[in-house]
Amino acid sequence: KNTLLGNTMAVDYLNALNAGSGMDTKSIVDAIVGAAKAPQQDFIDRRKDAAEVEISGLGQLKSAMQTLRSAMTALNDAREFNFSTLSNSNPDNIYANFTTGSAEAGIHELSVSQLARRDIHVSDPFASATDDQGGNVAASYTFTVGSGEAITVTLDAGEVSLSNLADAINEEAAGATARVIELGDGNYRLFVESDQSGTANAITLTTTSDPDPLGLTDAGNNVQPAQDAEFTYNGVAMSRSSNQVTDLIEGVQLDLMDDSGTSVRIEVAQDNNGAVTAIENLVAAYNAFESVAKELTSLENEDGEAGELYGDSAIRALRGQFRAMFLDEGSMAGDNITRMSDMGVTFDRYGVLKVDTTLLADALENHFDEVKTYFTANTDDQLEIGVADRGLSGDIMKMIDDYLGPGGLM
Repeated sequence: KNTLLGNTMAVDYLNALNAGSGMDTKSIVDAIVGAAKAPQQDFIDRRKDAAEVEISGLGQLKSAMQTLRSAMTALNDAREFNFSTLSNSNPDNIYANFTTGSAEAGIHELSVSQLARRDIHVSDPFASATDDQGGNVAASYTFTVGSGEAITVTLDAGEVSLSNLADAINEEAAGATARVIELGDGNYRLFVESDQSGTANAITLTTTSDPDPLGLTDAGNNVQPAQDAEFTYNGVAMSRSSNQVTDLIEGVQLDLMDDSGTSVRIEVAQDNNGAVTAIENLVAAYNAFESVAKELTSLENEDGEAGELYGDSAIRALRGQFRAMFLDEGSMAGDNITRMSDMGVTFDRYGVLKVDTTLLADALENHFDEVKTYFTANTDDQLEIGVADRGLSGDIMKMIDDYLGPGGLM
């Protein structure tokens, strides 16, 4: 509105002076308006540039903080501080792998004499899976899995087929699964198999018909009786209902593969090198964050200019908080490991975090549990709400999340 008014007034002035004839009045008007607009436009442009610079700086800082948080996640949960190695003399007989829990160091000797099996019953073979085999007479079958409830299913007269019985059993979802399988010679058989292995999951089958029109309850058709796994563990005979064993070696699952009785030696050893690498990665991530933050807040950066966040007191406070966490006593200090310097992690005179690998190796060798507690508080899957002792990793991760979360500085 003001611009239109300015244009009109300028034209009026020119007409009053009888100066409009033969002159480029549009250019003159544009020049007058541009001159009036320039100071305000310059102010807006400078404000816009400053805002873009600040946003760019905050973006760089946020990225560095996220990298630091990522490095902390490798040292945040007790199960993730499970730096161990596993050796196996015969993985073809017994396959061993770490679970999510902490592995117990030690040497373990096993030999398997029998594998666990599911209970399997089959019907007689028939040329059709859907034809009635009951002579147009109804039939009832009762099955029980282990010590569970007895389930009775009834097939109407003219409907006593393999497929109908399979459907009726599966609808009960009572610990057994039925399938009709084509044998390859034109015949079909019904297979009823327990969902879990072991004698505790054996299937008991009976029928009201005599004889059984499908042959499913015949003793000779229990083609694979249920059995438990049998083995020796460190010289002691044991049994389990499953071939997956998780309660012998803490933090390790054993998959029993072969029942030849071959002796298998499994050794779990603490791997301090894994912990060293994770801590070194953490130190590198902190130094990267500090380098970015220092450049952004410096009076004169590498380009000889003030940093994009120069003078921002909140960023200076953030840097101070991070530094203090690496200097001060941790929230989960122990008797021997109270702060990062006790494991050889200290600042040099330039403010760069350094690792004394000799001191770190000594701390891990002699005080591994304290180092683990210092970082993880011996907890898994910590909640980031409320007040809690989270260890160094959890404390820093929560602080970063507070800064980056809704309402936070970033």
